[in-house]
This record gives sequence, structure tokens and C-alpha cells, in this order.
Amino acid sequence: FYRALDPKACANVAYLCEDQQAIRSALEEKGLTAFIADGSIPPRATGVSDLPMKHAVPFTSPESLRVTLDLPNRGPVSGMGIPLGVTLIVGGGFHGKSTLLQALERGVYNHIAGDGREYVITDETAVKLRAEDGRSINHVDISLFIRDLPNKKDTTCFSTADASGSTSQAAAVIESIEAGTRAFLIDEDTSATNFMLRDDLMQRIVSRDKEPITPFIERARDLYKQAGISTVLVAGSSGAYFFIADTIIQMDAYRPFDITEMVKNACEQEASKPAIQAP
Repeated sequence: FYRALDPKACANVAYLCEDQQAIRSALEEKGLTAFIADGSIPPRATGVSDLPMKHAVPFTSPESLRVTLDLPNRGPVSGMGIPLGVTLIVGGGFHGKSTLLQALERGVYNHIAGDGREYVITDETAVKLRAEDGRSINHVDISLFIRDLPNKKDTTCFSTADASGSTSQAAAVIESIEAGTRAFLIDEDTSATNFMLRDDLMQRIVSRDKEPITPFIERARDLYKQAGISTVLVAGSSGAYFFIADTIIQMDAYRPFDITEMVKNACEQEASKPAIQAP
């Protein structure tokens, strides 16, 4: 088979794979969940195509998150490193938030030359979490998130042939932990809202003892601190996750900006405001 192929092209495939694996191996050493090289093209030509989008904006890392890796074949490559911990990706609609997350999802695999995402590399254990209404769950302990159901169903060994959005996502978290994941990738657009968070007003109206769901926002920090599992979350409708995030990246016309310090200052000002008393 090899004699029928172009030796140089074969070697280049091997060299690219070696470089991609070198990045993946360097993530833990550098304290990163993922790496996106400058010049990468995350957008696809269409929703059903693996080809890079023509005339797309090439990815450029903000200086504060820039990392340079020395690869065995290509040499030094610079790009954005997503640190371990809780990372929030925010921005306006159609500015590239979900597109970046989709590239990170595919970053657990290697890409061929010309894909545009050759050097978008994610921790190989990363898992995309989403709500899957109607899926089957068999004997999964979801009590970390859901307990005291009105029907008294045991959530320490939960089974159903028709899961709700929240129970399906809770089960996906536990199944991923059992599989050894070190990173969750989550897009709020494909998540169960009541699983992800409950705002202050809702908690005042529907008291905690009447709500069987402990939202993910209350577990994300402990999942990292106690289990070493990072979270990369795309959010566009609620600022609640700002208060627990370690890193906040804003996508603006497909360009990333590190707004962590600005957001943390805003959170401090918000926390210092006097609470509004319910009537």
C-alpha cells in the first residue's frame, strides 16, 4: 500500500499527528483544558459540512491567554490556552460562541491538514453535555443534582425509559464522571434551563424545599476543586455564572477577548448593592 502513495504526503500526515498529540500531552503540564492556535478557522462552510468556512475570521488569541508550545515538527505555535477551572464563553448572538465550543468538542480528535482546526486541541477526556429529553437512563445515581422527587422515586439508583431534560443532563454528568472525564463542555442553548440555574427571584417564589433539583451552577466549583473536572460553558442569557467563573472570554465578531478582570470588578460592585426586599 505504501508504494502506491506519495511518501512525502504520508510523512506529513504522520508529522501533523505527532504535533497534535504533542499539544494534547502538553495540556496538563501547562494547566490547560484546551488550546486554539492562532490562525485556526473554527467556523464550518455549512451546518452539514466539515470544510472550513471561506473568508472566515482567523482565530487570534488575546495576549493575556496566549500560550506558545514547541512542537516536534512544526516548531513554536502560539494560541489561546483555556485554563483549568470554570471558563465562561459569552458574547452577542452570532458572534461565534457556539462555533468556538463546537471546535473544542471536535478537538478531542485529530484533524487532517486543511481542516482549519488542525491545532484546536482539547483534553481527550472532555465530554459535551446536553439535555436529551426521552433518553433511557439505567441505574444512575443522580442524587448529586436531583432528590426528593414528589413521586418518591429513588434518585440514588435512577432508571427511566423517558427522561426529562434535567434528569437526562444530570445522568450525563454522572456517567461522564464515572467514565473519567476531566472537562465538561456545555452550551446553554442545548441545556435544560432548570438544571443549569435558578435565579434569586425564582428561589424566593419557589422555595428550595419545594424544588428537587440542585442546579449545576451550585456544583461546578466543587466538581473542579474536589474532582478536578473543569467546565467550559457558553452563556448568553444569564450573568449568574460570572460569579463562579475563573476565566471569562467574550467573543466579538469571532474574535476572543479576555474580560475576566472587568467582569470580576462588576461582580464585586453587584454583590455590594443592598438586597431588594420582596414585597
